[in-house]
Amino acid sequence: MTSKFERFAALHVPGDPVLLYNIWDVGSALAVERAGAKALATGSHPVADAQGWPDGQQVPLDYALANAKRIADATELPLTVDFESAYSDDPAQGAANVVRLAATGAVGCNFEDQVIGGEGLHSLDRQVERIAAIRNTPSARPSSSTRAPISS
Repeated sequence: MTSKFERFAALHVPGDPVLLYNIWDVGSALAVERAGAKALATGSHPVADAQGWPDGQQVPLDYALANAKRIADATELPLTVDFESAYSDDPAQGAANVVRLAATGAVGCNFEDQVIGGEGLHSLDRQVERIAAIRNTPSARPSSSTRAPISS
């Protein structure tokens, strides 16, 4: 049997885009799974809205991680998470947070290039540093030699 990560990686075929349906909790995940989706993605805004929080990294990190775990445990589909700004501007802390996210069973994530709580975008050099920190954290990588796409 292939892992969720391997199934997610196999969906990334040039010329055949991966269709991801944004979900926010187990109920929405199961409904989308029953409708025939091949993978799931949380959206930070719907996750926040469903609990009465504003978007923009206002969902507490522990809640976001617990929500990802509940979803990953409830479905056989691969899950990628809109992980806000990796819950830190610091590259090392963002990488540590992604390691925690990987432990939930999520197979991938995207994270923002905007400065949360500030203005504008991170400089290109800073965002490259943030991406590199996450990609180079061994425990954030699946055991497969194939890497999950990380985007910002």
